[in-house]
Amino acid sequence: MAVVVPLFNEHELLRKIAEGDQRAFGVLFEQRQQVIFNIAYKLTKSRSTAKEIVQDVFLKLWNKREELHALDNFSAYINRMARNQSIDVLRLQAREALRTIQLQEGHLENGDFQTEETLQFRETGKVLQMALESLSPQQRKVYDLCHEQGMKYEEAARELGLSRGTVHSHMKQALKNIRTYVKQLDAMLLLLVLLDK
Repeated sequence: MAVVVPLFNEHELLRKIAEGDQRAFGVLFEQRQQVIFNIAYKLTKSRSTAKEIVQDVFLKLWNKREELHALDNFSAYINRMARNQSIDVLRLQAREALRTIQLQEGHLENGDFQTEETLQFRETGKVLQMALESLSPQQRKVYDLCHEQGMKYEEAARELGLSRGTVHSHMKQALKNIRTYVKQLDAMLLLLVLLDK
C-alpha cells in the first residue's frame, strides 16, 4: 500500500492560498471539510444545513485568504469559524420560527389560521420540529389536526371529543409554548457565542 505524502505542510499551504492558489485551496478543502461538517452537524442535527455551513465557511476562508498565513493556530481558527457559522444559522432559524409563530398568533386572534403566511411554518425546519416535540401530547394533537391537517376547530373538536373552546385554548397554549421554546433557544445560542469569545 502506497503512503500518501501531503503536498504541503500547513504553513506552506496557507501561504499558497493567500497568494490565490486554487489548487492549494482544494487541498485544504479536502483536508478540513469533514471536520467542519462534523462540528456543524453536531450543533444543527441537519445534514443539509451542515453541508451549507461547510460551503459558507470555505467561502469565508477564500474571501479572507490573504490573512490566513498570519494565523498562529489555523485549526482553532477554522473550528471556531465552523462553530460560529453553525450558531448563526441556528439563531437565524430561531428568529424565523419566532416570526412565524407571531404571525400564527395574530391570525389565531383574528380567527384566520390557515393563511399563506402561516403555511410557511412548515418550511422553518429543525428548530420548530424541536419546539413541537416539547409540547404536551394534547397540544401536539390539536396543533397537528388544526395546522398540519388544516382542520377547523369544530372538526378537530369532534375528532378529539373536545369543545371548540378547549381546542382553541390548546392551540393558543401550543403557540405560546413554541414561542417560549424558540426564545429560550435564541438566548442559549447568544450565551454560547458570548462564552466562546
